[in-house]
Amino acid sequence: MKGFGWLGLLLLTLSPDRVLAASSPDFWLAERGEQKLWLLGSIHVGHNDMYPLPPAIMQRWQQADNLIVETDLNQSDPSSQQSLLSYAMLPTDTTLSQQLSLPLYQKTIQTAALYQLSEPLLSKFRPWFVAITLQQQAIQQAGYQAALGVDQYFIGLAKDKLVSIHYLETPDQQLAYLAGLGGVENDFLDATLKQINKVNDDLPDLIKAWEKGDRNKIQALLEDDDTSPELRQYLEQHLIQERNQNWLPKIMSQTYQRNFMVVGAMHLYGPNGLIQMLKQNGYKLSNIQTR
Repeated sequence: MKGFGWLGLLLLTLSPDRVLAASSPDFWLAERGEQKLWLLGSIHVGHNDMYPLPPAIMQRWQQADNLIVETDLNQSDPSSQQSLLSYAMLPTDTTLSQQLSLPLYQKTIQTAALYQLSEPLLSKFRPWFVAITLQQQAIQQAGYQAALGVDQYFIGLAKDKLVSIHYLETPDQQLAYLAGLGGVENDFLDATLKQINKVNDDLPDLIKAWEKGDRNKIQALLEDDDTSPELRQYLEQHLIQERNQNWLPKIMSQTYQRNFMVVGAMHLYGPNGLIQMLKQNGYKLSNIQTR
């Protein structure tokens, strides 16, 4: 479940000390009637060496008149900030230490100290938010940025090119999935802490799978010993299957003929992945060589 553990990426990031070889990410064309839909699985954080992407991808991008992405992460209005706080904060009479077992709490505080995050600073936040905060610190310390993720890269290009952008969900909807972890919220924190400790070993393997367009390896990333069966079930059911089902009618109803979609790579594969769902709804799928 490495892809899920690095939530927010939904898949991968890069190791700062390796030079990126020529990449060949998995890239698809879905066609139904007059509609064309190019599909590219995203890494939600990145590094300058990831770009430019292969010509086969960028040539199709030049043909697109609509970009489809998960959400607008650049919303910074007061209502968005208030929504985040409402999901992230514990009740006023509750602290983080009361939510966690003593071993998990101690491990959380020890990890936070590595990133100069103090115990009082975290004490009023929910476990899922603490997990995401620590994850972001680990990613930044490894030298990568959300602003250089594949989805953000294409959003920037679309704005420069004045291409239409369609968002499949709101930031509030994404937050609701994390806030809805319920009984597996502590499992999510625990899994994230374990994976942070292995960041320099695991992330190079993850990026290699994306670089090579190795969809079998990407699907295999859904399994990981750090993730409890209960957490795995929640993430697979809600963060992949349910979201894909919600997105499908929005994708199919696009009025533009040439659409370019960039979503987390985990959303593409498996029986509940978008590739299979599109096939089941009358689309012809073709894999485009990017070497």
